[in-house]
Amino acid sequence: MNDLFKKLNVLVRASVNEVLGEDHAIGGARRRPLSPEKLGKNIDREIASLRTRINEALAYEDELQRRAQTLQNEVAQWDRQADDAVAAGNEPQARRAIEQMQLAQQRLAMAEADLREHQLVTQELIQRVNQLDAAVADARRAQEAEQPEPAPPQAVEEAQYPRVPSLSEVLRDAQDKITRMGDIISAKEEVQTPPPSVQAAEVADEQRVEDDLAARRQRLSKPKS
Repeated sequence: MNDLFKKLNVLVRASVNEVLGEDHAIGGARRRPLSPEKLGKNIDREIASLRTRINEALAYEDELQRRAQTLQNEVAQWDRQADDAVAAGNEPQARRAIEQMQLAQQRLAMAEADLREHQLVTQELIQRVNQLDAAVADARRAQEAEQPEPAPPQAVEEAQYPRVPSLSEVLRDAQDKITRMGDIISAKEEVQTPPPSVQAAEVADEQRVEDDLAARRQRLSKPKS
């Protein structure tokens, strides 16, 4: 899902730069106002659709936070079970609890890394859509302040100037591509992602488990003051 929002950022940036040109690129100087034709009649709808994407990104961020919190709770639970097993003299059970705790810690580290990356991606998307919204507002104010120039005859315009897609059309095309990418990514995740039990079995570190077990023995063997 992070890849999906990163691709959306790249497509929005590239698409807008393509239509607006270097002088009008997001974050750059805008020297000439855009014409209504350049904006497109559906530009407001397309920006609203991007805002919906932002809401989806924020909702996914909440999901990542919940996943990290669940893993934190799992780590704490296995930690307590390991201590209880050591205190009871049940080393096999303690060793298993430590293994599960360390595997949960690895998953937690990955989840927290995903969360940090997603937060950066979401902030960039918010910034780009805000800049795009501001560019459109600037263009409209400039158009209102100026008298429109007479448009060339339609036949001459089509003959001399190849039609350039409007900004709203380009944004719609970018979002359609993202939707298709999202379907592909979801399908790949369903097929390729092994269950957690399979992932966990591949990364157990026996030495770290033994070191942790020895440290617990020493800590729990000390008399409480």
